[in-house]
Amino acid sequence: MTRQLIRDALIVNGDGRTPPYSGDVLIDDDRIVALGAVTASQAASADRVIEARGRALAPGFVDTHNHGALGGAAIGANGLPRACELAILGGVTKRICGVDGLSPAPVAAAQRSQYAAQLKPLDGAIDGEWTWSSIAEFLAWHRGRSVTDMGIYLGHSAVRRVVMANVARVASDAELEAMAEVVRREAPLTLGLSTGLVYNPAVYCDQRELTALVRAFNGVKPGALFPHLRSESDNIIGSVKEVVEAAVDGGGGYCNEHSKIAGAQNYDRIGELESILADAASLIPTMENMYPYTAGSTTGDAIFPPEMRSGGRAEFLAGLADPSLRAKMIAKMRFDSTSWDNFVHFCGGLQGIQIAGVKPGVGDAWLGRRLGDVARAAGADNLDSDEAFAAAFDFFAANSGEIAIITHYGNEATMERFFRRPTMAICTDGLMPGPGQKPHPRSLGAFPKALRLGREMGIPLEQMVWRMATLPCRFLHLADPTLKVGADASLTLFDPASVGERNDYFDPSTRPAGIDMVWIHGHRVLDHGALSAPRPFPGRTLMSPAHA
Repeated sequence: MTRQLIRDALIVNGDGRTPPYSGDVLIDDDRIVALGAVTASQAASADRVIEARGRALAPGFVDTHNHGALGGAAIGANGLPRACELAILGGVTKRICGVDGLSPAPVAAAQRSQYAAQLKPLDGAIDGEWTWSSIAEFLAWHRGRSVTDMGIYLGHSAVRRVVMANVARVASDAELEAMAEVVRREAPLTLGLSTGLVYNPAVYCDQRELTALVRAFNGVKPGALFPHLRSESDNIIGSVKEVVEAAVDGGGGYCNEHSKIAGAQNYDRIGELESILADAASLIPTMENMYPYTAGSTTGDAIFPPEMRSGGRAEFLAGLADPSLRAKMIAKMRFDSTSWDNFVHFCGGLQGIQIAGVKPGVGDAWLGRRLGDVARAAGADNLDSDEAFAAAFDFFAANSGEIAIITHYGNEATMERFFRRPTMAICTDGLMPGPGQKPHPRSLGAFPKALRLGREMGIPLEQMVWRMATLPCRFLHLADPTLKVGADASLTLFDPASVGERNDYFDPSTRPAGIDMVWIHGHRVLDHGALSAPRPFPGRTLMSPAHA
C-alpha cells in the first residue's frame, strides 16, 4: 500500500470528549503515523494527497447488530460482498454478526439444512451446502470473504439446537449442563452470548437456562448478554427484567439490543424501562443499541405463535395448511397479545405488516405491500376476520414460508427519546437483500440517518462519533479505535453538514448523502461514490481476550 496524506480534515478522534479540530492525517500502510500537525518532510513522503476540505474524519463506525455473515458474503455488482457494500456506503468498517441467538454455528451436521432454512429470510443463503459444525470451522469458511472486519456472538438458539434440536419445552438439568459445555467450548472465538426469545428454539427456554449459559460464557471470558427480548410490546417490562437478571446473576454485562417499544398502548412505559436500565448500569457493564426507525424487520415466521414453529421446517409448512391447527393459530393471533409477542397485534393488524421478502418468482408482485393488501385481494375486506388471516396463511404457504417482513410498530417520539441516550450505540439490524427482497432501509441508511438526527437534535459531533465507533469497541473488549499515532487506519470521511439517508421503505437502495470516503486498514474502499474491492479482502476477524 501507499502513504496517504489526508489534508485539512476536521478530526473527530472518537474519545467523546475532545472537540473536533482541524488538521492533517498521514497513513502508512494500515496505521496512522502522524495526526494533527504533519511536518513538511512527512507530507512530502506521501504517495497520494487527499483534500478533505474541512470534512469530518472519524474512526470507522461499528454496526453492533448485523445479519450479513452468510448471504452477505455473496459478491455484488461492485465486486464487494453485499453486506460489506451496504456497510461501507454508510461509513461502517466493523460488523458484529451472530445476533438474535442465531449464529451460523455451532450446528450439528444432521441439522445444517434445517437451520440454514430458518436463517435464510434473515441472513440469506450461501452458494452450496454448509460444511461447518463449530464456530472455528465457520470462521475458517468465512476467512477472506469480508472487506469489513467481522466479529460474531455465540447464539443461544444455535447452542440449544445442538443439544435439544427444535423441541418446545424447557431444558432438563442434564440438557442444561450439555448446553453449558457447548458454550464453554465455543465461547473463545466469540464476543458475547446472543439470544432471540421470539425465535425458535430459544423461545422455549426459561430464565434459569439463560442465567446458566451467561455464567458458562463468563467462565471463559468477559461477555455480555445481547438479547432480542421475549416481548417488545405488552410484556416489555417483564421481558427486560428477565434478561437483565440473567445477565447480572450470570456475571456478565448487558446490551439492550435494537431498543424499541412496540404498540401504541405501550409507548408511555419508556420511563419504567429506562429505570431498569439505570439499575442494571449500577451493577454491571451496560450498553444499548438501536436503528433509528419506527419500524423493524424480521423473518415472517415470527408472526406465528411459538408452538406452530417447533419441529422441522416441513412440519411448519404442513401446519400452514392443516385446517384444525390453522383455526387454533388464527384465534391466537387475533385475540392473544400477552402469552407471546404477537407481531400482528402490536403493529395494529395485518395492514401494519409490510412484505420485504418473498420466494422469487412466486410473490414478487407483493414486495413493498402489506399483508392487509394480500387479504383484500383474496376477498377479505375485514382485516380482523378469520378469512383475512387465512389469506395470510395461504400467502406464506405459496411462498414456502420464505417471507421477510417489515413491522410498523413505533412512533417518532419514543424513537427519539431512545436516540438521545448517551449510552446508545447504532446498528443496522441489516437483513441481507437478495432475489425477491425489498429490505428495510436501515441496512443502508441507519448510520447516515443517525448523523443527521444528531445534527438536527444538537448532539455534539464528538459524542455521536463516540457512540458510533468507540463505545461499542470498549464494551466488546476490542482494540480502542480512537484516532492517535499508531492507531488502525480504518476511517470514515463525511460531511457533517449534509450527511443523511436518502432511501425509504419503498426505495431502500438509494445511497446516502455525505459519506465521502472510507478506509479499512488503510485500503480506500469508498472514494466519493466509487467503491473498490482490494485483493485480497482486508477484513479481519474481531476477537476479544479470554480470562488471564
